[in-house]
Amino acid sequence: MSSHGSQYKPTIVHYGVFIFILVAIMVSFHYFATPSVIRGFLLSQFHPEDEKVTLVKYKDGVVASSKAEEDKTTGDRFIKVKVDDKEEKIPLRHTKGDFMYYADVPVKGEYINKEFIFDFDGFSAREEKVSAPKIDPVTKQPEVNEQGKVVLASVEKDGYSKKTGEWYVKCPKLGEEAIMLESWGFSILAFDVGMLFGMILTMMLPPSIGFISQKFEREMANTKTKIRLNTGFNKETVEIIALRDGDFEKFYNDNPNFIKQIFAKVWARTQPDHEIAAVKQQGSSMANVMAAFRNAFDAEVQVSGILGFRNETLYGRIQESYSEAVMTEIENLKAAQDWQKARWKIMPALRLYMAHHFTERYANNVTGFAYGGAAILIIVVGIRGLKFIPAARPSVMLWAILLEFTLLALMAVSLFYTEEEERMDKMLKKMEDSGKSQLSSLKGMAEDMTRVAAGLGEEGLGVAMKQMSTDMGKIAKTLADDMMADAIRSRVEEAVERHLANEEDIKAAVKEALPDVIINALRNGTGGSARQIEHSDSNEIDIDAILAASGQE
Repeated sequence: MSSHGSQYKPTIVHYGVFIFILVAIMVSFHYFATPSVIRGFLLSQFHPEDEKVTLVKYKDGVVASSKAEEDKTTGDRFIKVKVDDKEEKIPLRHTKGDFMYYADVPVKGEYINKEFIFDFDGFSAREEKVSAPKIDPVTKQPEVNEQGKVVLASVEKDGYSKKTGEWYVKCPKLGEEAIMLESWGFSILAFDVGMLFGMILTMMLPPSIGFISQKFEREMANTKTKIRLNTGFNKETVEIIALRDGDFEKFYNDNPNFIKQIFAKVWARTQPDHEIAAVKQQGSSMANVMAAFRNAFDAEVQVSGILGFRNETLYGRIQESYSEAVMTEIENLKAAQDWQKARWKIMPALRLYMAHHFTERYANNVTGFAYGGAAILIIVVGIRGLKFIPAARPSVMLWAILLEFTLLALMAVSLFYTEEEERMDKMLKKMEDSGKSQLSSLKGMAEDMTRVAAGLGEEGLGVAMKQMSTDMGKIAKTLADDMMADAIRSRVEEAVERHLANEEDIKAAVKEALPDVIINALRNGTGGSARQIEHSDSNEIDIDAILAASGQE
């Protein structure tokens, strides 16, 4: 896993593209979409049900009940205003079935009756009344007092007052006082939308610039490494068993012998207990294992095809020999490769990333944040109960509620992608089988040590030691073709990835890893001979190159 850290480390390009998308969508949604969404919700819940109330949407977006009159002849409604002592009618448009009328003029205080007002224009301030020179009705000139100063009078302007950045809501169902909503109270909602779209878009971008797509690629590489560590399979084997169904069939048609040898190795490595017992009874272990594999392979491939043999028989043996967790990793890795072929298929790759990285590493962090958000919400609700937050200004309450909603939603997603724990009875059964296997190995070792001890007299000491040396050489030779070869190859590959630029570093890493590999191989018992598979270097095939040559990306 760590060997892929530098290769998949995000660059400034990844961060820059993601932050740009996040900020652009967040700002656009906050200033343009959020007012329309909130206004539409409030209107759907609190619009006047009395048809006599004329609810009008004005040119500047303000919705308010109007001082409208109805033409007795046509039934059309209009607003009557005075312009230069002349009455003018402002017609109101209406669509059948709609509860609102529409006017092609900005809102003014003389148009509305102040019963219903829904103003979500955060860019403009409103003033209920302004001071203006008092006009003499006769001379049509501003009046002047005894000191020669112009007499000022209070003239209605907008009919209500609000500041820039505030939203004004008033209707009988919400109380007598108007409710002032600050736009920042919905900033969490805008952040959620920006983050969601930012992640989705960067999932579909190429890994070279996509922040989340690069994480998907990294997790696919990490999952392959985890499968190799959990099973002991080499790189080629993991690539074959986790290859997409369509690509696998194409690859098998081009390289049937290579696939058969890979499957033979997996078959030998995943022998259940009853097969191992039967092999031990028959004596010729390797020949019997290979004979059983060939019979099963030829029979099942003819019936269900090569794909059925892999997805049913081989996968079943892998799950039984290792664990359901390993099989889940293989299935999720195989499904995630659909995203590599078509970037819009994000769900399989998202499941792989969430289940095998995010929930494992950040589950406790998400839970802690959710509890922290709940604590903030409790404090805000308590302060509201003490009347320190006025009912007419609930923006703090809305902000805290949206924050807790965000954290709980994140917690829900994390729980949804968390892998189910393995059943306790299955775990106990595996532990029991493992214990029996270890007990059998210890019993055999005890018998060997007894025979060795019997021969360690003064006269037989040299002969016994020579025999032990010969036996150890045979064991090492038996293990070399399978377990040691795979383990050494795996360790060398990791060393090459870390120290490719320096030949001396490669030699040092191999030298450091080789003693551990030999010790672990000898420590794992004498089962190597029962699982030995002949595998020639000439069969090592570049899978990606073949797929690319056959038209697959």
